[in-house]
Amino acid sequence: MKWLIWLLSVIGIELTGIVSSFFAGDIAGMYQELQKPPLSPAGSVFGIMWTILYALIGTALFLLITSKAKGKQTAIVLFFLQQALNFSWSIIFFGGSHYWLASAVIIVLIFLIIICIKVFYRINRFASYLFIPYLLWCLFAGYLCLGIAILN
Repeated sequence: MKWLIWLLSVIGIELTGIVSSFFAGDIAGMYQELQKPPLSPAGSVFGIMWTILYALIGTALFLLITSKAKGKQTAIVLFFLQQALNFSWSIIFFGGSHYWLASAVIIVLIFLIIICIKVFYRINRFASYLFIPYLLWCLFAGYLCLGIAILN
């Protein structure tokens, strides 16, 4: 039964990325047209990275949901707050071309991810470790977002 909870957690998080990208519009076309800062990866990298990251994020959710630790409700609320910001970012950035607002959102998201890592650590250490690649990627995405805001 636990495998089903894990599968639903991962699929649910992957679906948030799919739905967000649907509302964001032509992400690949828009990314290609933007002036980008140094170290900007090819557009094809993002889909691969987010698929992997969403699987890690979904697995962290599974670990929180199935934990018997005290305080897991707070961790789950924080989880969904960061997920709401994550969901909205591409809609704001690509769908609305609001690069500065998207920069502010990703900065708040980064801080929320750091808080999640700290809170998750008390509930399930592995769940907190699964958020580290997500944090690193969002730090890089924040650099790209701010660079694009400045250049465009």
